[in-house]
Amino acid sequence: MRRWWQNLRETTVEHAPWELFCMRGFLAWVLWRMLPGTVPFTAQPFPGGLARLADLTFLSDPPVFAVLRGLALVALPLYVLGVAPLLSLGYLAALLTAVGALENSQGAIGHHLQLLCLVTLAQWLAYAAAALRPPPGASRGLGLPAAAAHGRAVQAAKLMIAAAYVASGWTKLIASQGLWVAQLPDISLQLVKTHANVYYDYYGLPGAPAALVTDLPRLIAGHPWLTRLAFTPGLLLELGAVLALTGRRAACFVGLGLLGMHVLARVVMELGFVTHEWLLLIFFINIPWLVCTALRRWRGLAA
Repeated sequence: MRRWWQNLRETTVEHAPWELFCMRGFLAWVLWRMLPGTVPFTAQPFPGGLARLADLTFLSDPPVFAVLRGLALVALPLYVLGVAPLLSLGYLAALLTAVGALENSQGAIGHHLQLLCLVTLAQWLAYAAAALRPPPGASRGLGLPAAAAHGRAVQAAKLMIAAAYVASGWTKLIASQGLWVAQLPDISLQLVKTHANVYYDYYGLPGAPAALVTDLPRLIAGHPWLTRLAFTPGLLLELGAVLALTGRRAACFVGLGLLGMHVLARVVMELGFVTHEWLLLIFFINIPWLVCTALRRWRGLAA
């Protein structure tokens, strides 16, 4: 008799065409939201990523970036409609990655674009693989890919999201030499530092409630085991993110858990990962599917 854990394996969910369309639409909206109106960086003193290979400061030229941003307005609807994703999605991935590389070449590393760029690139690679090895009856080319290609792209996005969270969890353990849980009470100092940074970044504006700035760090430092009990589930969720690849319901539950972790981090530490939250909502939680499932069950109960 097989144990339940022996049945855990990657499952490619057969999403309906309307689900895939909604996912592309929501992702396009996030891509547009995260694409800045202008790029203020005129130098790359600490080049990283693509900036090591090319000078990306041309993005700071307003007329040039206005043209590039205008082309994104053409690429986005094409991607949503599933037209020429190798070109439309490829352009969006290249532009956003270049913007992120230039931003991260200023001496401080940000993470708000990292996962979004990785997901976009993963989807592009899935479309490229489908174009190179099309399913029987489909033709090679850059135009309308077979329906299966859109499913592969969504699966690639899920794989990348899960891999990113697992990598984040293992990084915590490696950087702390396995002592991350034991060192959790030290987060009280990080809380004070984070709230101070936010206060001085937005001097003169209302800050976080006093309970978060002073009382919570004292509570964390004074009750180390309570702190470990409260924060350790976040680490376990990151390490177990691969379970989201085993099916719809697993992806939904893992996505909700990780989303709750991000909401808690935003409330307690004023650390927001908006793109991560949207990616979880789009590919793991899948709000349109949840709504349709709830409506079907409600109609079934009402019948």
